[in-house]
Amino acid sequence: MARALVLGGGGARGAFQVGMLLELVGTQGLDFTILRGVSVGALNAAFLAQAPVGTNAQESIANLRAQVGKLHDLWTREIRGNHSVYAERPGGFAGLVAGADSLFSVKPLRALIKKHLSIEALRASGRDFAVGTVSLVSGTYEEWTPADDDFVEKVVASTAIPVVFPLVRIRKDVLVDGGVRNITPLSSAFKAKPDELYVLLTSRVIPEPNGELPDSAVQPHDPKRWDENWLGTAVSGLDVLKRTLDILTDEIYLDDIRGALDWNRVAAAVDALTAAASAATIPAAVRKASTALRDALKEVHKRHVPIHVLAPTIWFGADNSSTDFDPERIKTAVEHGRSVAAASP
Repeated sequence: MARALVLGGGGARGAFQVGMLLELVGTQGLDFTILRGVSVGALNAAFLAQAPVGTNAQESIANLRAQVGKLHDLWTREIRGNHSVYAERPGGFAGLVAGADSLFSVKPLRALIKKHLSIEALRASGRDFAVGTVSLVSGTYEEWTPADDDFVEKVVASTAIPVVFPLVRIRKDVLVDGGVRNITPLSSAFKAKPDELYVLLTSRVIPEPNGELPDSAVQPHDPKRWDENWLGTAVSGLDVLKRTLDILTDEIYLDDIRGALDWNRVAAAVDALTAAASAATIPAAVRKASTALRDALKEVHKRHVPIHVLAPTIWFGADNSSTDFDPERIKTAVEHGRSVAAASP
């Protein structure tokens, strides 16, 4: 079975995905030969994609299970706080005004990537892997595979939240986080023609009683949090920026998933119509219409694929911050992610 794994963005909340993977791969023995990711999902997916497929299914899952264990160790042993991932740049917003391209540097993250990511292993593994970035030059979303030049730099670029983390310059292009346009690269996973697809999210999502996704997965704030104090300095531009990014990314990824689920329902209905239209008693016009519908879906790479969407049911700490790499928060998120995956159908 060709099973696809799509890992969404979310910074420190990527710890939820680690717990889900411990259960899905480590306990349930699910293998994923197609991997897609953006932002922190790109990093987690890149780490997993180094696992060789090997010569048989047993070897493939054993190798992937080992990589999941190593990924867990990285998150829980090597990340000891924000300083393990990024460092503040002098000046803050004043630095931006003076010409800096971001509030933070990712020198610590680059050190982790250099230590744990091998382009040779990615190219030799046999897994179908790609990450997404957005070009500030063209404004478009693009995907890259390990066969591309400067691939490791493009993995770094996939995590480059604009203004927060440094943009990545490659030749004449300027690349940033793929999540700017595509939080969950589902369309790319569909094009790989999987038989089953798992989507691992990083922000709290509790479906409505009818099974539909909620209108928002953004953590509500106490209004007092946005009150100005008597000096008028309680709310900073950084507060506004962080909140705006949360709201924008929330809307993008919920729309991505809603769209995928809607297309899945359409594809299932077309499959049912095509099966029914094969009967001799069905008018030729109906058979022709069903064939046209099926062909149209193929042209846009849409077909019915079982989709499993896993998401936390708790917030990542009091403020759901994607930039807080507190070890205790990470531990709690890993444990919760594991419980979510264990309870999934």
